[in-house]
Amino acid sequence: MLTIDGEARPGASTYPVHNPARPAEIVGDAPAAGPEQLDAAVQAARRALTGWRALHVAERVAAVTAAATRAAEQLGARDGARLYTREHGKVLSEARFEIDTAPVLASLLGSMAEAALAPEHIDPQQAYPRLHREPYGVAALVLPFNWPLALAITKLSSALVAGNTAVVKVPPTCPLAALQLGEAFAAALPPGVVNVLAGPGSELAQALVTHPGVDVISLTGGVATGRAVMAAASSRLTPVLLELGGNDAAIIGPDLQITDELVERLVTATYTTGGQVCMAIKRLYAPAARVEELADAVLARCQREVVGDGLADETTLGPLHTAAGRDRVQALTTDARARGATVRAAGRIREADADSGGYFVLPTVVTGLAPDAALAAQEQFGPVLPIFGYQSIDDAVDAANATDFGLTASVWTGDDALADSVAARLVAGTVSVNCHGMAAQDPRLPFGGVGQSGLGRELGVDGIRAFTQPRAFVRQPAPR
Repeated sequence: MLTIDGEARPGASTYPVHNPARPAEIVGDAPAAGPEQLDAAVQAARRALTGWRALHVAERVAAVTAAATRAAEQLGARDGARLYTREHGKVLSEARFEIDTAPVLASLLGSMAEAALAPEHIDPQQAYPRLHREPYGVAALVLPFNWPLALAITKLSSALVAGNTAVVKVPPTCPLAALQLGEAFAAALPPGVVNVLAGPGSELAQALVTHPGVDVISLTGGVATGRAVMAAASSRLTPVLLELGGNDAAIIGPDLQITDELVERLVTATYTTGGQVCMAIKRLYAPAARVEELADAVLARCQREVVGDGLADETTLGPLHTAAGRDRVQALTTDARARGATVRAAGRIREADADSGGYFVLPTVVTGLAPDAALAAQEQFGPVLPIFGYQSIDDAVDAANATDFGLTASVWTGDDALADSVAARLVAGTVSVNCHGMAAQDPRLPFGGVGQSGLGRELGVDGIRAFTQPRAFVRQPAPR
């Protein structure tokens, strides 16, 4: 069911949601919102806005934290993680982790809200001039397929504590658990503060971001989608926050040995969620003489991976989420092989899933890849890691920065001076040392990219302020 104005409502129609581990299986039917439901959701958010923004920030924080806790508890009680795994494909432990972290994310963001939103006095001793940060109004929050539950909590927490109300659009291909999470979250708040919609295809998102009742848009998705949203929002000059793709580079310093610990961290940073993570390692640079040693070590570690149905205990990596995603990854590796690269896969597909038609791709390592190959220039969003050799660390930095993207980047070294030097030169929204991906994300810091990786920031104080607009107050003495 959709959630509109504090009530569960049917859509204008329904559509089937399939299991990517066995695409013939229908997990459930999702409600598809039409223009009437969209209008009702936006109007409900607008009616709720005055009362919600009038609350003190501490009251909003307490309400949002309680709502996130309730949502996680109710989804857990419904065994929502199993539903989520069936519609998404990710392994069950990851699905549970995503649900369990909801209250933690909301609490952490809430703890920064008062500092983020406090008035700023230019002269601390004077009431004027001063700066206030005020909510935009109704926020349209468009979720991606890869981590929609975590992103729902992140976006909702930041937008709501800032005083906005929200209309959430869940991903079309895995909407069911997100709808349940949103329903429980909204039920803990005044009616209309949070509304949750679903629909197949891109039509609903297009209608939402162009709706005249929407005041700010936050989207996490691909670059093409981000461009389309930005173009659609331009007609009304609606502000947009875009967290888009990445082509993240990681540089292994010449001082490091290829140890089990290093390889384990690299594998986790590359292949989590089957590589369907915007901040995963997409390109790995190592000293030229160590490339084969590193590739062999990564492949040896990946031999332990079992790709299959995410509900199975033995499965360590689920399928890719869509057939299109699988086909894209396969096309990139086919092109790499045709251009002379060495493409090697490791691990195995779970025997019980071998004939299911699932969108399975084994962890893959590519060496000898041309720097201008599609796999090097584009975001693969799958379990494929190209490893490049470098002659000097300066060459590695230049190669890492030779991209239109700039979401995250990392350097791995025990040399503090080298770490500082390389980190200062890497061009990305987040630069990390000896970590990457999920391990390098600190919710106390803003997250976002440069270039084609997007506009604006999520998380941290800046992520809350992104949902506000400044208002300046100035005063002069009264005329005599």
